[in-house]
This record gives sequence, C-alpha cells and structure tokens, in this order.
Amino acid sequence: MNNNLNFQFGMYEPATDSVIINTGENSILVIYCKEYNSSVIFDDPTDIVYLYRLAEDTPLLYAKLALKENGLHGYVDAMNEFN
Repeated sequence: MNNNLNFQFGMYEPATDSVIINTGENSILVIYCKEYNSSVIFDDPTDIVYLYRLAEDTPLLYAKLALKENGLHGYVDAMNEFN
C-alpha cells in the first residue's frame, strides 16, 4: 500500500460496515472493518468496541491505522492502558 496517500475526507458507512476514504481526485479507498478488525487479537472480546468507535468517530485515523502493520492492534492496546 502506498504510504503517501492523501486522505482528504472519510466517513463510516454502517450499512456496509466500512470506512470510505476520498484519497484524491476521482479516487476512493474502501476499508471493510470486519476484515481489518478480524486481524486484531483482543484480550477481552468486548474490546472490539474501541475499533467501531474509532471508525465511526474518526474514520481517517481508523484508515491510517488499518493500513499500518499492527496499527489497529496497537490502538486497542493503548485504549486498554488508558481504561
């Protein structure tokens, strides 16, 4: 994946459980949350709520973390440290 993507706009689409990102002129990226969330190992199964809140509240950050190796897992670990 190109690390130089310019994420201009993003939104969570609940009907498809995906984050849709505008990456530039006539270009979009669709990230299917179920697929990316399934790569995360949770200490507590209810921790998945962190990822859904992230996708809904800050879809651009979700996309950037999803495209980074262990990015989503690191986010869940950090949230567990704070809570």
